[in-house]
Amino acid sequence: MLELYYFPGSLCSQKVKLVLAEKKLKWSDRLINLLTFENLQPNYIRLNPKGVVPTLVHDGKVICDSAMIIRYLDEEFPNPSLIPNELVLRKRMDVWVDLQNRFPMREVMYGNYKGIDGIVLQRSVQIKEKLIPQLMQANPELKERYAAKLEDVKQWNQTIRDSQKIADINAQIEPLLEQLEHQLSQTEWLCGETYSLADVVWTAVLNRLNELNFGYLWKDNSQSKIARYFQCLKDRPSFQAAIQQDKMPLFMITAGLRRIFLGF
Repeated sequence: MLELYYFPGSLCSQKVKLVLAEKKLKWSDRLINLLTFENLQPNYIRLNPKGVVPTLVHDGKVICDSAMIIRYLDEEFPNPSLIPNELVLRKRMDVWVDLQNRFPMREVMYGNYKGIDGIVLQRSVQIKEKLIPQLMQANPELKERYAAKLEDVKQWNQTIRDSQKIADINAQIEPLLEQLEHQLSQTEWLCGETYSLADVVWTAVLNRLNELNFGYLWKDNSQSKIARYFQCLKDRPSFQAAIQQDKMPLFMITAGLRRIFLGF
């Protein structure tokens, strides 16, 4: 039995959902509302020490990191395989997965969403910084986990409130895409002629950059290989299942807005 703890719209959750869709696996959803801070509650912190989504539970085994989850799914359910057979291509896949995994997409998102979305996201981080010490005091057995989370949230909050830091991060996007463009000028997919986990994770990243209005970096270039590549990614049935249909239920939205703006 596969259970996925996730938040609709979560970038890392979408990576896992893409793999589940590619493999046509049946799974049970366990919604975690980040806007009401369910991910910080003791029961979830016990399940996922970092208090993030997604978390996969497979027959009682818990896997917490999206990069680990997608590899685990491919090992446990190898049909169709999303890891190349050739060693050189597996190493290339690792490089592309690691490259996007190390890029600060969280800061890109929270620093660039505008309007009500931007206000909600930034305010949620500010509330986290106040809430975690209270939870730490109430749950001393989880003190180390909450302390690590608080340190991360403080740094996160500091970064997204600093316009220069966000500008510096944004400036890294174009060089990142240039690496992608170079690879796609040589191969159809990132690891040769076969769709792999590297393409899975970049599907989610490119889609999120497009939502944040960075799509002009490839759309304005008629010769862009990324434009063709991104369209191929969107044409896959997994994109519709994992991303286009990844809508937040109304009850989660209303509960989140109450918590963010009214405090309950």
